[in-house]
Amino acid sequence: AGGVQLADVSVDIETGVVKMNRLVAVQDCGLVINPKTAESQVLGACIMNICGALMEERIMDETLGRVLNADMEFYKLAGIKDIAEILVHMDVHPDNDKRGVIGLGEPCAIAAIGAISNAVANAIGVRVPEIPLTPDKVLNALYGSNMERSRA
Repeated sequence: AGGVQLADVSVDIETGVVKMNRLVAVQDCGLVINPKTAESQVLGACIMNICGALMEERIMDETLGRVLNADMEFYKLAGIKDIAEILVHMDVHPDNDKRGVIGLGEPCAIAAIGAISNAVANAIGVRVPEIPLTPDKVLNALYGSNMERSRA
């Protein structure tokens, strides 16, 4: 199994808000038995990755290794406006079919976080060193060193 995902984002450099414009996923999973279900699996993985890249944050106690945001009240999830357009292309052709059924769970659930992070870095010219790419982290990556110098 293999695939690639590409992200198109906009970043407001005054607020640090990252907006998804489009996410494209191309996936090879061998023989596709049910195209609609396979496409749905990739769409779900893309949505999961958008949430992971932009808003889902697990806060840990560094000493005990315990999760501090233990319920959904303090765990932001995406709404429909946060997701944007997702285009899925299943790489279906006879060479892939010959390999038989390979799988589709994890391969498509990994790449988009990196694709979104790379798109943000490309848009603002600096890498945000951790996810989720929340406005405070984006602004700190953009202006953190300048903000520190202006305080001194």
